[in-house]
Order: sequence, then structure tokens, then C-alpha cells
Amino acid sequence: MPIPLYGFLQGDTIGLLILAEENDTLQTLARKLQDAASLRVAGRKQVRVVYNHKTMDTAITVAQAGLQALDRFDVIAG
Repeated sequence: MPIPLYGFLQGDTIGLLILAEENDTLQTLARKLQDAASLRVAGRKQVRVVYNHKTMDTAITVAQAGLQALDRFDVIAG
């Protein structure tokens, strides 16, 4: 079942609702956010995912990171 999350991409002016799967990696989640914001912000290959004020390992899954419905995550250059 998809998990709705609020994603904020560095350089964008709005937050976006992104649907994630529990087994999506945070790298996949970052790519989904960048794809959704691609009309306003150019994508980057090197990014960091921040959740609860902590930079997360992008190789872990949404479930391993502890993200739950309507949580916020940020994608920043890195």
C-alpha cells in the first residue's frame, strides 16, 4: 500500500506529496521527488535525504528509515 509523504526539494518553492512504497530506497524516493519537481528545479545526481533533522543513508528503505504516512522529508544537494 503506498505511503503518502511530503517532500521538499532544495530550490523548489513548494512541497509535494509523493507516494512511496515501504521497500523503496531513499535514493528512489529522492528521484521520485526530483521527477515530480522537474518543471521547476533541475535534477541532481548527488543528493542527500534529510528526515527528522538527520541526513539518512540513501541505500536504506522507507520502512527502515521509519517514515510513516504524511511525514516530511527533504532532498538537498550533496
